[in-house]
Amino acid sequence: MEPDAPHSWLLWPIGTLKAAAAAGLVLYFVCALYTHLRVGDRSPQFFLAIVFLATAVLTPALDPALVVRV
Repeated sequence: MEPDAPHSWLLWPIGTLKAAAAAGLVLYFVCALYTHLRVGDRSPQFFLAIVFLATAVLTPALDPALVVRV
């Protein structure tokens, strides 16, 4: 069964947009943590930002579709 989108779209633009979105999400949570640290806030939102940052970093890293086979 063929995919709904052409194969060439999986790298560009879809793949590129997904990578940019993931990088933007990581940057967002890094900035959130920095802001919490800067004002000395240790509220539950600070710890949620840590959890969400870890999730944003680990999800693409653990994706089996991204494993390069040699």
